[in-house]
Amino acid sequence: MLVLASVLLLPLVGTSVASAQTRTWQLEQFDRTSRMCVQHGPDGRTHGSYFIFVVSGTWTTDLAFGMRDLPPGWTATEHYLPPGSNLHNPDGSITVNGFVGVQGPASVPMATYRSHIWVSDGTVTETLPTDIVVTTESWVDCMNRR
Repeated sequence: MLVLASVLLLPLVGTSVASAQTRTWQLEQFDRTSRMCVQHGPDGRTHGSYFIFVVSGTWTTDLAFGMRDLPPGWTATEHYLPPGSNLHNPDGSITVNGFVGVQGPASVPMATYRSHIWVSDGTVTETLPTDIVVTTESWVDCMNRR
C-alpha cells in the first residue's frame, strides 16, 4: 500500500500552481541609459524634470512605479499603471506609457548619480538605470556626452 501511495504522489513532487503562472509584462530596457543634465547652482535653486519608460505586455493588476537611488535631497513621484496592455506594433515601435517626475536641489555635489526607475506588480520588481548628471557644462554638451 505504501508503494502505491508513493507512486501516485510522485508526479506531484516539484509542481506548483504558482510556478505555472508566468509574468506577462516587462520594463523595456533602452539601448542608451536615459540621462538628465542639471546645471549646478547655488543653494535654494531646484531642478525638476521627468524620465520616460515603457512597460510592454499585458497586466491584470496595478503596476506601481517610482525611482530610487536619487541624489541627496531629491524626490520622485510614485504612481501606478492601471491594468491594461501595451504591445509592440508590427514595425517594432511601442507607446511610451510611463513617466516619473523628479526634482531636487541643484546645489548637490557635482557628480553623475546612477538612479533607477522601478516598476512592480507586488511580486516582481524590474528596474531601468538612469543618470542624473549635475555639472557646470552646457546642457547640449552634457546630453551629447556618452
